[in-house]
Amino acid sequence: MRFLALILAGCAASLAQTPLDPSAAEWKSAAAVSLALNRTPPLYSTDAPASLDIASVELRLLRGAAGNFVRLEWADKTHDTAAIAKAERAWQSEQLVKQSDATNRFNDACAVMIPARPVVGDLSPSLQMGDAEHPVRIFLWDAARGAAIMEASGRETTKRTGQSFPAQGQYKDGRWTVTMQLPAWPEGTPLAVAVWNGSQQDRDGRKYFTIWFRPR
Repeated sequence: MRFLALILAGCAASLAQTPLDPSAAEWKSAAAVSLALNRTPPLYSTDAPASLDIASVELRLLRGAAGNFVRLEWADKTHDTAAIAKAERAWQSEQLVKQSDATNRFNDACAVMIPARPVVGDLSPSLQMGDAEHPVRIFLWDAARGAAIMEASGRETTKRTGQSFPAQGQYKDGRWTVTMQLPAWPEGTPLAVAVWNGSQQDRDGRKYFTIWFRPR
């Protein structure tokens, strides 16, 4: 009986240590790459100047039969997330007069963007959400809303697909670690990373971003 208990305990530990676990042993063998982050310019006249509070993001990648696992880690002095209450509908005539408080919240988030079509040569899509001939797919993780897949073919074309993907986020000791399970992509495919800092009121196009990076 004790032998069976040890076997079950070992199986449970093995199941817990998957690449989606930010502390899984597999990540120790994955090379870490530090990618410099840039700030987008102000989008609205009411935006306060944004300092470079987050200078870089660490990327690790594991390729496997189940797809590509990506691990992002960055320093963030504030933990900006909150449970979003269900919006209340209060009608007056034909107009919705009460909105959800979620519109006033700014959450920490990150995303990985990859070309939606195979890349030919060294040409990468535009960092501004691709273009009509070079669309992109965006795998977004939000600390409050979870994971969502989006598509875009240029500025102001980003739309949600209604699909999600496996992801896990962990905030500890002033650092975010987010793991994602993404579909496999061809060798040489570039990726770009974005980070949103809730305490700086980042949202939509107001964010941190990297240039394209081609994992080896």
